[in-house]
Amino acid sequence: MSLNFKAIILSIPLLLGITACNDTSSNNNVIYTSFYPVYDLASRIIGNKYELINLTPIGMEPHDYELTARGVAKMIDSKALFINGLGMEEWYTSLPNEVLNKTLILSDNIKTIKINNIEDPHIWLNPINAIIEMNDIAQYMIEIDNLNKSYYEDNLIKATQEFIELDIELQAIAESLNNKYIVTSHAAFAYMCDRYGLKQISIKGLEPDDEPSAKTMEEIIRLIDEYHITTIFSEEMVSQEIATKIAQETGAKIDTLNPIEGLKEEDIGIKDYISIMKENFNKIKEADNK
Repeated sequence: MSLNFKAIILSIPLLLGITACNDTSSNNNVIYTSFYPVYDLASRIIGNKYELINLTPIGMEPHDYELTARGVAKMIDSKALFINGLGMEEWYTSLPNEVLNKTLILSDNIKTIKINNIEDPHIWLNPINAIIEMNDIAQYMIEIDNLNKSYYEDNLIKATQEFIELDIELQAIAESLNNKYIVTSHAAFAYMCDRYGLKQISIKGLEPDDEPSAKTMEEIIRLIDEYHITTIFSEEMVSQEIATKIAQETGAKIDTLNPIEGLKEEDIGIKDYISIMKENFNKIKEADNK
């Protein structure tokens, strides 16, 4: 498929409402990101122009991360902080103005989905949303580092091309599926499902530590039987105990889908957003063929 990527970039509005850092005299070369998907998208735009430091440790679920006073002190002297927003970073509201005034919130220009009247924060799992977020990052960087404007624009064009190609590939897989229903350990995949016409049946709510009621468990077991679902998708960084119980009740297999909230130690330098999304859809396709 032939795509005019330059035209796509220019069609995304340049966002004038971004909160930018006004202190351009700082020589600090560090930008902080809150957790892995923010880091991944930022790295594609920023490249080697700034040092990116991801706050959430490797292997930690971002819902469990707590910012320390030492971490806050370091961010005060940094160039910027990039976060997802929508409650993913519960520590954000306690930050001092010196950090708040140079924070980019990547969810600000995304149309959100509500689950049980709560805005779902997992916006990055739709590649089109990721493109919007990278556009925001590029415009922010141009505001604070205009000398490298063409560098950030070129990186945005390249990244947009890669994500559109990913989107086309995932659309093709989704369209080939016989069963559009997927059972997930927690309600992390609404944006992905919305983009690709899938139906998410989640065991837990938006928080991976939510506990389903006995009634919810019974309903999930009924739906698994009704829709002939062969696989329950858990996650590597959360407990599989409840998913395993349901699998035992239904005869379904257990596999994993990755919400790209973080990487394990052994995945560093091997996996990224694009490879993980492809891996997720290959697992969904494999489950569909059983």
